[in-house]
Amino acid sequence: MKKVFLLVFLILSFKGYAQISVDTTEGNITVTQKTKSVARSLSIYRMYISGRGSSNLMVYEPDSYNYGDDPDTLVYNLITELQHAKELLDVALKYRHYKFYRFALDINPYRDLIGKLVDIYAGSKEWNDYLQKAGNLQMSSTLFDGNQVTEIKYDKTIADNILAKSDFTKMLNDFFQPYGYKITANGFPEDHQQIVSRAELRSLGKAESLFIPIPNNYFTMTKIK
Repeated sequence: MKKVFLLVFLILSFKGYAQISVDTTEGNITVTQKTKSVARSLSIYRMYISGRGSSNLMVYEPDSYNYGDDPDTLVYNLITELQHAKELLDVALKYRHYKFYRFALDINPYRDLIGKLVDIYAGSKEWNDYLQKAGNLQMSSTLFDGNQVTEIKYDKTIADNILAKSDFTKMLNDFFQPYGYKITANGFPEDHQQIVSRAELRSLGKAESLFIPIPNNYFTMTKIK
């Protein structure tokens, strides 16, 4: 079937100067909000999930001009960005009905979200006891070319249990509840695990020695019954 591309530009007076554009193609949609210096976007992709059928993945990018180029230089607050995300999501919902199953969000640029993550693990007796017993969590492996690389390797099950008992997703749950969805964190990666950098800890006024695991950059969306 020939692909049909629809590009609709809606000039709206969000704060007097924002422009909203909508790009749809065969079930996918991207809504972009542009100002003089920032282009925020919310994309919804249609895909088939085994056991669920046709479902939708939602992706929010706070600055699609720069996002992905050098994310360490981007600093945002989730509580502020969610106001923009609501504007974009409300536009997307005017086009069709969606069955959301996942929300993708790189948490690294969000100072308030990373700060909450640090507080959760820094204040967890279970995590601190684990770190004390585990000792060195850096592991070396040899690549196919003979070079050695050192990676972090922590127990993702323990990390996940601690996060699941926390209020880490409260801001996202408060945001999505009016849309009829509950948000849960989607665990930690098995490989290529990351921790909050010393530079980020320092910028937050936290001890640089803290070992704070970073979860996967996507969240499960469950329809509230």
